[in-house]
Amino acid sequence: MTYATNMKKYLLLLLFLVLGSFQPGEANPPKFSKDLKTLTNWFAGHYHNQTQARRDSTAQKVFAYVVPIWENLVTDALWFYEEITDDKQQVISQRIYRFADVNAVQWEAVIYELPEIHRYAGEWQKPVPFEEIDPEVDLVGLSECTIIFNKKGDTKYAGASIRKECRYGKLNAYYVTTSIEIYEEKLVRADRGFEHDHTQMWGPTAEEKGYELKKIDMKEVAARAKAKADAEASKAKAKEKALAKKEAARAKAEAKKTAKKK
Repeated sequence: MTYATNMKKYLLLLLFLVLGSFQPGEANPPKFSKDLKTLTNWFAGHYHNQTQARRDSTAQKVFAYVVPIWENLVTDALWFYEEITDDKQQVISQRIYRFADVNAVQWEAVIYELPEIHRYAGEWQKPVPFEEIDPEVDLVGLSECTIIFNKKGDTKYAGASIRKECRYGKLNAYYVTTSIEIYEEKLVRADRGFEHDHTQMWGPTAEEKGYELKKIDMKEVAARAKAKADAEASKAKAKEKALAKKEAARAKAEAKKTAKKK
């Protein structure tokens, strides 16, 4: 057998192995940096600012809900939905973020606009939020609303708007800036509105931090809810037992009264 024949068989075998390992329709899952995974894992959660509200009477009581969305989508980014409400669960703010690696030491969150997003208030409560939405088709990326994050030691990722052109959620302002500090157990979140001449119109002052949000331990919440439900069930059972006892006593008294008449 000649060298050429051997080489031909080898190349055919190699081609067969390559083609055999290829599965149409399958895509390799994207690779994200360790820091991007940490940043977004810390970001996700349910929050409140009750401690801040007790300390500062001017601070509005709020809740924030941050959940991952489109987790099964093969994409080069990680998507999150953020909803902020007041203490009566009236929506204050809704956002969809697309997180991605920028380089080895920076990460970005781009705000994406979903038309009529107000219709999706409370979407964070669903097992699969925005299931019917295709981010590649139904959303519009707002590059002017990009937030760049930098790592500060091992305990914080600090992010801020990089341009003064974001109009998302601007209310009566010309542009809006956002700053977000992400810790493992808390968020510090601030939006500020400015006029054309960069005079601040609304939002916390430069000296103020904004919302200081503490992450809620959902296991503790569930345990408290269960304890409350158990207590209420026990109370209802005791009340029912007391009523039954009272009814039995009344029936017995009626029976005695009837017997005496006879």
